[in-house]
Amino acid sequence: MSAIGGIINFDGVPVDADLLTQLSTNLEAYGPDGGGEIRQNSVGVVCRSFHTNVESRGERQPLVSNSGCILAWDGRLDNREELMAPLHDQVGSNSSDNAIVSAAYEKSTAFPERLIGDFAFSLWDPGSRTLLLARDHVGTRPLFYYLDHNRLIWSTRLESLLDLPEIKLEVNDEFVAGYLAIHPAQHLTPYKNIYAVPPAHVVTIRDGAVAARRFWGLDPDAMIRYRTDQEYEEQFRYLFTEAVRTRLRTDGTVWADLSGGLDSSSIVCVADEIMKHGSVQTRCLETVSAVFDESSSSDERKFIKVVEQQRGQGGHHFCESEYPLLTAAPFEGLRAVPNPLELWADYHRAVRRKMRERGARVLLSGIGGDELLTASPDPSPELADLLVQWKLGSLHERVQAWSLALKKPYLDVFFNHSVVPVLPRRIQQLHQRGQRAKRLSLLQPRFIKAFDLHEKLHGPIDVFGFRLPSGRGQARAFFSTSNAISSGHLLAWGAADVTYPFTHRPLVEFLQAIPPTQWIRPGQTRSLLRRALRSYLPPEIANRKGKGTTAEATLRAVTREWPRLRELLKTARVCERGYVNPDALKALIQRPDFERSPEGLFVLRITYLEQWLRDLESRANRFQSHSVVEGRSDLSQLLLHHQT
Repeated sequence: MSAIGGIINFDGVPVDADLLTQLSTNLEAYGPDGGGEIRQNSVGVVCRSFHTNVESRGERQPLVSNSGCILAWDGRLDNREELMAPLHDQVGSNSSDNAIVSAAYEKSTAFPERLIGDFAFSLWDPGSRTLLLARDHVGTRPLFYYLDHNRLIWSTRLESLLDLPEIKLEVNDEFVAGYLAIHPAQHLTPYKNIYAVPPAHVVTIRDGAVAARRFWGLDPDAMIRYRTDQEYEEQFRYLFTEAVRTRLRTDGTVWADLSGGLDSSSIVCVADEIMKHGSVQTRCLETVSAVFDESSSSDERKFIKVVEQQRGQGGHHFCESEYPLLTAAPFEGLRAVPNPLELWADYHRAVRRKMRERGARVLLSGIGGDELLTASPDPSPELADLLVQWKLGSLHERVQAWSLALKKPYLDVFFNHSVVPVLPRRIQQLHQRGQRAKRLSLLQPRFIKAFDLHEKLHGPIDVFGFRLPSGRGQARAFFSTSNAISSGHLLAWGAADVTYPFTHRPLVEFLQAIPPTQWIRPGQTRSLLRRALRSYLPPEIANRKGKGTTAEATLRAVTREWPRLRELLKTARVCERGYVNPDALKALIQRPDFERSPEGLFVLRITYLEQWLRDLESRANRFQSHSVVEGRSDLSQLLLHHQT
């Protein structure tokens, strides 16, 4: 996972060499394998390499094409052969991914939609004086840019921008509102004037003008209909195998999360089958698992061991008693974003440390399987579609079947899973408002109204134009997955190529186009996955009715750490800034056993925001002290401020 960055001055002034070097230096921790720097008048590009496969070790970064275009590439290209076919006179089988991408651009400027894989890149075309910044369809690789009236600075690491003294840091309240509603808009960061390139978008910068274009999306007209279940299973098996295989294109050891659930177990078992045939670069897969001695309902070792026994190989177990949740570990410098995964900070630090010791750079994650393959026993996709299509006889039969499977009254299933999903979004919000009232009760009413948090809590909007409720549900599931991944929260603990087989683009497109009855059936969530991979998975995994939860371990951690958290929130910046209602927060944290209330876990999210705000305050104070020592009088460029 290489780190790239650059600077473009809109007024034509040559790039400051010291500033470009500082940007490169800020990226060194994320690219330990050397790198390069190119400066051409008003444009400068840097790259720090993080090699994971044979081809990447032969690449030149940044890459200058014959026409003078400068490409900085962070990624893994999965459809190399397809792209190389029309480029045979320019690239060969041993060409690096960035050389193939550069040649593809020379062939056609409409090339981002043809790229399949995990990637972020910048491309400067001196002929048209155009800069392109792009990310893959799900946002696996981050890419940010700072914009003012004279200049744009970009980087794949937000931290590297925050450490540039030229950039003033101001809190973006719109991001905070989205964060408190679970997911901010994908183009936002916590800082004004610093933006994220949204997943599946290319941002074009020309003559100081910035425009974003979506180059890929779910197709509402796509429809795949086979005659038999077996055909769906065969195609899923093929696409999922490809999804895992492409992520095993690494010449080092690969690690994989193994929670004992269906998603992670499927990745591990399919990877083993692929490696048996020797068709990938990697020859070794090691698993990593979080286990819990003190929280029995959170501990999944009995399922983890089933997979390990089938493999004939034990994995790395990180026990919560040794790496406790929610510890107050020291944090050097500024947290880039308020990060909900800080609950697991000790665990992630330990995993990254052990990966470095073992020479592993790639980590396979099962994130996305829950959402894209329907882990919830929710019949809404099937039943709401039948209602919209006025197939009332079939609807009656299926409501009866689901009523028996869910052990719920017929009318309950009919109304909540057939009628409610087809209602206008605003009416659905009113129907569900009571469920969210307890969370919003902690926030300031003015803040709720200013940023329409009732709307944000309802989840992402289908921007693709699906006509059936099942399609709109798939769009929400895709955006939920993309939001979780593109946030970059898992990348906060050091350089690692974290990749997600369930988000493989051809697999996503297939899952979106098949009937909802393939995803979920009465009494069987993830129906297609279970059926297709039954011969790969241990029976104990394939037949699991539910999945594990870390709720007990989280509750124990909150109870253990609550005296510290209560002290943190006594004089809370989140209240001073008008986000949280101080009276409501005070009343809540003084209640005994508050952590068992519906608002309890939401308070955790507030504490991560509080910690980030305090980091910003400390940073401003350090700059102020430095300015006094240096005899500087203009503190306005250094201090964080909030415009009300």
